[in-house]
Amino acid sequence: MRRTYILDTSVLINDPNVFKQFSESDVIIPVIVLSELDDVKKQPNEAGRNARVAIKLIDELSDKGDIGIGILIDNDIMVSIDTKYYDLLEDRFAGFGNPTYGDTQILACTYAHWTNNNEVCLVSNDFNLRVKAKARGIFAQACDNKKKSTDELYTGMKTIVNEEAGNELVKNGFIEIEKFGLDLYPNQFITFNFENGEEICSGRKIGSNRIKIVKDIEVWGIKPKNKEQSFAIDLMMDGSIDLVSLIGKAGGGKTMIACAAALELVLNKKKFNKFVVYRPIVPVDEGLGYSPGDIAAKLDPWMAPIKDNMQVLLGENWERNLEMFISKHKVELAAMSYIRGRSIPNSLIVVDECQNLSIEQIKTILTRAGEGTKIILTGDVGQIDAPKLDAMNNGLSRAVEKFKDIDIAGHIIMQKCERSRLAGISADIL
Repeated sequence: MRRTYILDTSVLINDPNVFKQFSESDVIIPVIVLSELDDVKKQPNEAGRNARVAIKLIDELSDKGDIGIGILIDNDIMVSIDTKYYDLLEDRFAGFGNPTYGDTQILACTYAHWTNNNEVCLVSNDFNLRVKAKARGIFAQACDNKKKSTDELYTGMKTIVNEEAGNELVKNGFIEIEKFGLDLYPNQFITFNFENGEEICSGRKIGSNRIKIVKDIEVWGIKPKNKEQSFAIDLMMDGSIDLVSLIGKAGGGKTMIACAAALELVLNKKKFNKFVVYRPIVPVDEGLGYSPGDIAAKLDPWMAPIKDNMQVLLGENWERNLEMFISKHKVELAAMSYIRGRSIPNSLIVVDECQNLSIEQIKTILTRAGEGTKIILTGDVGQIDAPKLDAMNNGLSRAVEKFKDIDIAGHIIMQKCERSRLAGISADIL
């Protein structure tokens, strides 16, 4: 018998995609949950962002049919909204409590479905609500396994088991896509494995029908520490790609390898006239108020992460070298506030922390690219500080999804943290 899961507001705030976890089951969202999500969405924190994402996902589902009856999604999951407000004056709801209280309505909804089908489970992170359900004989469980926000995003890579294709790619340096019946997006990476899971090699789609082998490339003295970094460098060093997006957890090396590639392309290979860096001015905590000085002085605190990387890349006299490159107009640390109206030709532009940019801001930046300009977007959609943005409606996520079919764009999600053991564990468990 199919099991029915009733979702509390708390689990949707914890993970807006939670309803996708219950394979071959019916998932019911009480209508009062929508009202509670509407209240929470106004909060300028992670709960508010997740509430907005949950509302958006439910709205998208409602466009596919009658969500009051149910919408069938992947893995045989039927999602529906119980639109009924329960009259708690009925005898069966005696002792449930305040009829207008959200938890009481959720409990009543669960009880009503449970009386028709004992295979009902209330999913809630509210201890008290779970206890109330269990006291009435209803099974209840918590749902704390919050998924990564990157789960719903295009990753830029895939892995398949195909020994013949992998061996031919190693031997010739390229293979024809049609020969092996592969389906790839433009510039998507593919890793070929043996049956036992051992890796043979990796490649990237180029043109309409070819995969080229991908090998490690050193840029500005920096060697890739993992496969995703190698993929990212491959995209950044390809002159046919105008837009590269890098998403990954904190410490994945996004900014470091982007700056290294930029210095390599501008100063060593002279492919571009200058290297321009933009970062959104969005504080993690409350701002420090008025900052004295000219534009460079005001911008300096926001460029500290870029300068941290420059210290590693430019060596012992990094400050003097950086000032020299800035004075020669080879490096520009620019204020995003003044980007509108600019046309920036023959430049390599790195836009860091893009998850804090709106869709309109990303559009403004991308449309500033003049002839011969390449743009690299970096960010972590799991660390959004802008109060009105979330993992789905920020400019970086939108750019990734909209450009995945475009042959002058490439993308990679970098999963591994290389900063330190502490940074890696913190990114995973917090």
